[in-house]
Amino acid sequence: MSTAAPHLPWLEPATFGLETFDVPTALDRRAAEFGDRTMMVIGDTPVTFAQMREHARAAAKVLLELGVQRGDTVALFAATCPEWVYFWLGAAYVGAVTATVNIANKGDFLAHALRLARAKVVITDTDREPRLTEIADRTDPLTKFVVLDGSLTHDAARLPETPLSQPGSGDDIGVLFFTSGTTGPSKAVATTWPYLFTAAAAMADAWQLAAGEVLWSAMPLFHLSAAPMVLTPLLLGSTTVLRAAFHPATMLDDIRACNAVGFAGAGAMVSMLYNQPPAPSDADNPLRFISAAPIDAANYRRIEERYRVRIVTVYGLTEAFPITVKKVSEPGVPGTSGRLNPAFEVRLVDADGNPVPPGVAGEITCRARFPHVMSTGYVTSGSGRVEPHPEWFRTGDMAKLDDDGNLTFTDRVKDSLRRRGENVSSVEVESTVVQHPAVLEAAVIGVPSELGEDDILAVVVLRLGATLDCADLLDFCSARMPYFCVPRYVEVVDELPKNAVGRVRKDLLRARGLTAAAWDREAHGYVLTR
Repeated sequence: MSTAAPHLPWLEPATFGLETFDVPTALDRRAAEFGDRTMMVIGDTPVTFAQMREHARAAAKVLLELGVQRGDTVALFAATCPEWVYFWLGAAYVGAVTATVNIANKGDFLAHALRLARAKVVITDTDREPRLTEIADRTDPLTKFVVLDGSLTHDAARLPETPLSQPGSGDDIGVLFFTSGTTGPSKAVATTWPYLFTAAAAMADAWQLAAGEVLWSAMPLFHLSAAPMVLTPLLLGSTTVLRAAFHPATMLDDIRACNAVGFAGAGAMVSMLYNQPPAPSDADNPLRFISAAPIDAANYRRIEERYRVRIVTVYGLTEAFPITVKKVSEPGVPGTSGRLNPAFEVRLVDADGNPVPPGVAGEITCRARFPHVMSTGYVTSGSGRVEPHPEWFRTGDMAKLDDDGNLTFTDRVKDSLRRRGENVSSVEVESTVVQHPAVLEAAVIGVPSELGEDDILAVVVLRLGATLDCADLLDFCSARMPYFCVPRYVEVVDELPKNAVGRVRKDLLRARGLTAAAWDREAHGYVLTR
């Protein structure tokens, strides 16, 4: 692939009337231009551009009074609320680093995140305060816990119209986001504000959003998804409605009331919406697009037709986002995540790092063509230093590219299997297993085979009141997948081990390995048909 850098206007601050991609510049400019326009509705609280600037600067004053200085870390450990955004943006005014902590964290998960971030101050809410008290002896004793009580920013005196600190460099770390921890303890990904603005700009370009238009979402603020939700209004003068929770039964009514042209969410949210009973009014909505991934290929066009929208999909990680994009103006290919983002060079490689041909699954690797289109690196545990990413970043994800450059995710590298000389996608096997009427959840892993490579173990959770005949499950699978993908072992468990965001910890299942409770088709004389 050519390394020539294309011209991408959305990467340039001047495209949005800005000198640089940083919070004070953007928020000050938009507050002057669109002071009375609603920038965000957070939960149920509308906040204008002028009010956002006032509250962010007031939050900055609170942080200064708490002793926070440039480069110090402030952890945000609170549910979606206006104050979360005030302190997120306010920290940028003083050059502090924010660490966005998953609100589901507790115990060792929470202590690990705070230690990794080296948080000087933790902004929390009353629901999560007891969790902090429980792990206080496992954090730095100098860390201050500050509980939101509705007065921290609202009652703070307005600051004089002078800089709160010396301007920082675009290379300064602005925000720490935490990885999901599906393969071990979560990592702290160091990001700059210019990177977050370019991620938001890439999504604004994909959505073809305009000034004054409304985007609706219920995505959590502690993920990288916070960047497009909060920063797109600062780029465009648009409005984001950010609800604290997702309610599929009433979502469309809310979207109609807000006159939102776009819905940005997770693929699971779209599935929950689509699973609602169809109604003649489904297509009667102002939406132009639904932006989410993954979207089931079988329902892709049905969703577009039912809600009279175009689907926007992307593939990316906290470390590099977005690597592929399918824009609202493009028809797209169901099951894919769009075409390669020209801000990156992308290669799919085999286990030895050699490029694979189109149509063959390989690990996604990428490197940036431009500054600030991916994260800086990972925070080193204990030191606070950032270990930079290598020139070619290995995502740990497997995918295929077709001849038109559309990318299809197939599996995590550590979750992919090889059986009898055939590569097997655990994702594809799981998607078939959960279609069985008795199965609620499934996780597929490889276990050592006496013949070398892997045998396949399906660990399943049953639906309430259901029973499972394992031979019947294998009959079901055999009718729907190649013979070499059919599990040899089946084990029924009460629940799957998961991390704080609900993703299955397959590393724990692999460490646990094969147990005596697993049903073995060979021991039971079950013979596969080809």
